Formats: sequence, C-alpha cells, structure tokens
Amino acid sequence: MKKLIKVFVAASLLSISVASTAMAGTWKQGSDGWRWKEDDHTYTASAWKWIDSDKDGMAECYYFNEDGILVTNTMTPDGRTVNEDGAWTEDGIVRLRAANPSVAVQMKKKGALLYQDADKKSSSLPGQDINADIAMNLYYDWLQIPVIMNMQMKYHDINTPSMEFLSNSTVKTLGMEKVESSFYTGGCYYSNSKDSGKFKMKIGYEDMTKHLTLGGLTGQFWGFLDNVQIAQDQDGNSVMFYTTEADGLEQYLTKFYDKVWPTLSDSDYKITGVTGKAIINPDGYFSKEQILISMTINEDGETMGLDMSVDLDYKNPGQTVAIAFPSTEGFEEVVY
Repeated sequence: MKKLIKVFVAASLLSISVASTAMAGTWKQGSDGWRWKEDDHTYTASAWKWIDSDKDGMAECYYFNEDGILVTNTMTPDGRTVNEDGAWTEDGIVRLRAANPSVAVQMKKKGALLYQDADKKSSSLPGQDINADIAMNLYYDWLQIPVIMNMQMKYHDINTPSMEFLSNSTVKTLGMEKVESSFYTGGCYYSNSKDSGKFKMKIGYEDMTKHLTLGGLTGQFWGFLDNVQIAQDQDGNSVMFYTTEADGLEQYLTKFYDKVWPTLSDSDYKITGVTGKAIINPDGYFSKEQILISMTINEDGETMGLDMSVDLDYKNPGQTVAIAFPSTEGFEEVVY
C-alpha cells in the first residue's frame, strides 16, 4: 500500500531551485548590516543567494532585502524562516546545498543509498498504517480547480495467505465530496462508493499484492534524487531534503500512469518541479514524507498546469497493525 500511495506522489518530478549559487563574491559589513558583493561589484538585492562562507563544500541560503541587506531572525517575503545568522532554516534545520560538483555527487550517492535502504526496509514490513494528505491545484487558462484528497491505508501480512488491507479515501473539489472505501479480507476484495455501488470479488492474495504494489514499479524512485541534504533532528531521525532530476522521468512515470491514470499516459506532459523531504526514524523506516510536485499537460493544443502537495505519515512503522473492517453484507459479487 505504501507504494500505491507513492504513485500519487510520483505524479510529477523536477528540481526547483530557490536561488542562485554563489560561485564568487565577498561579504561586506556596513553600519546597516551585511551585504554580498558580487565580482562585478554589484550587490545581491531582493533575492536569495547560496553562499559557502566556511568553504566546507556545503552552502547556506541567505536572503537580501531590496536594499541589499542580509535579513536575520525573521520570515522572508516568500514565507521562509531565517535564523540569527540569516541562514534559511526549516523545522530548526539549516538548509544546505552542495557548492561544487564533487560534493554534489557525493551527497547524491549518500541520499540515494539512504532513500533506497529506507524504501526497501519500509516496503518489507509485514504491515503499515499510512495517512496521506494530498492537495492539488489544476490550472487551465483563467480557471483554477482545487482538489483536496485524504487517503488512509492499513495493511498487514502482505503477499501471504493472511493478507488484509483497508483503504478509505475522501476527495473534495468545487463543493463536491466523494467518499470511497475498499478492503481485502478472507480472500475477497470489497469496494464501496456511491458512483459504482458495492461489489466484491474473489481474488488470490498474490494477485491482490501485485495490484497494490503495481508489480514493484515504484522501487526505482531513489535513482532520480538530486540536490541532496542529509541532517539529524533533535529526535535522532535522519532528515533528507532533495529535488529530483527531470531527465528520463516522464518515461519512468508513464509506467505508473498506464496502470493508475491511463488517460495521462496518452497525454503530452512535462515535469516542471519537485522538491521533497523524507524523515527516516532511527530504526531506518520512513516516518514522514513531504513532496511538492509541478507539471504541465498538453492536450489537443491546450495546456493545463498541475501543482500537487503530498504529506505522508507512516504511523508507528514496525509495529503490529490491527484493522477493524466494515460489514461485508450487501455487496454484489462479481467475477475477477
């Protein structure tokens, strides 16, 4: 089920940069504060700047106001927080970025290994309890359509004869609400929604597992990570910030869309942005993920934009998952 959620996460991916990286320049202090002087003798103003002040290979990000003065201990115009040194922070962690290609390659390898190990370990769990909050905005010409989705998923003993799962989802858009639930128990799959009614079908646990995990298609996402930063929070969790590479990603995602969103696989879509944050607990399991996604879709000469924010909460990973199923009465049986 974790991998099924990641299909929604992987709707689009790229690397969004919030600032330019300072390759050369000098800090200058005046009576009104610190400035950043470029080699062409201009000063950075009304902009962010990545600067590796201590030359350790990792740059911090600083914001300079309209007068070119470094801002500190405040919130910037775009809603980010900076500390007493002026460095951009998120949840108390100073955001960093590789300041040269060599360090970037090293951090990318570390990030890919950390993410891959957490994905393998989390996916191998016999059960999980996952909550996903997904906010989408569709842009078409002058029209903007907001979509809010919540998905709650529980499963245990996946790919075994004892396998069971329960999924509840709510989608809200334009004043309408759609509620669906599905579950698998006793070798039967049950689905309940107002649109398609209530039906059940007998299906083997192996086939059910393939449907839930999309045959393992999602296991390669770590290979697209880029601009990686790894830090430790006060609880001992590993916190990884990243963007993703765009090259080859559309072809990779088409495999998902063929199974989950077939109409999109026939569309001309382009990944335009992805930033992510993964929290991995001390035991090596995913604890939380936050991903921001942007893409454009071209259809019949017209273009639609899609922005998506995904928050994933993996509740008590590694613990036993208990499921309270709804009644199985009143479902119409169909043949798988």
